[in-house]
Amino acid sequence: MAKLFDTLIRNTFFSKKKNLLSLDEPYKVLENLLKKHKITGIIDAGASHGRISRRLLKFFPEATIYAFEPNPLYENTLNQLAEDNSRFFPNFIALSDHKGYSDLRITESPGITSLYKPGKFLKELDSHGSALRSTKKVEVVTLDEWLREKGEPAIQLIKLDIQGSELKALQGSEGELRSSVLAIYTEILFNPLYDGGALYSEIDLYLRELEFVLYDIFKPKYNSNGLLMWGNAIYIHSKRLHA
Repeated sequence: MAKLFDTLIRNTFFSKKKNLLSLDEPYKVLENLLKKHKITGIIDAGASHGRISRRLLKFFPEATIYAFEPNPLYENTLNQLAEDNSRFFPNFIALSDHKGYSDLRITESPGITSLYKPGKFLKELDSHGSALRSTKKVEVVTLDEWLREKGEPAIQLIKLDIQGSELKALQGSEGELRSSVLAIYTEILFNPLYDGGALYSEIDLYLRELEFVLYDIFKPKYNSNGLLMWGNAIYIHSKRLHA
């Protein structure tokens, strides 16, 4: 029934034309984009309880997933997933553009927890969920340095959902972005939800310098005044995927 309804919506409102808003399931889109390539390494940054990692393990049966999640709330769940699946490796640290330590702002809503302070728009959207519960000093690393320490496994797919820290994580992954990454699935902020957090425009400009192009945008979210706040995007390497 869900597929029939989806088809009806597409045929009625979208016909055969592409639109900014995609109704496609992004992980299925990634599977289709990468089907001609051997996917052996995936990064899941902002793994939380591992829901997306579980899906990616099914979509890419030859891949090893290296998950990054600094919030201690999810440690037991991710360790259990690692016990259940030998292709999943959790790391309880955060990705950034340097090696060291940063303050993790743990909020009432775990999904809002970030290395950045919640900003005005986010507080208006969810005043309770964005309230600060505690601050924890957490280790941060660059992906490039972490991969060197692990023997430089090749990474073809990067997923980022790290609440405004996406640009710094990408900057710390530049070596891998230049060498082997085929696709990136990242949260994007169209308007500032975190003080100092990167916006879509900054991420887009940075990735284009590295020959990545925007493939599609998914799941846009708006505030009560209709202002576009955030969404998710797939970027693909223009030459490696022949875009």
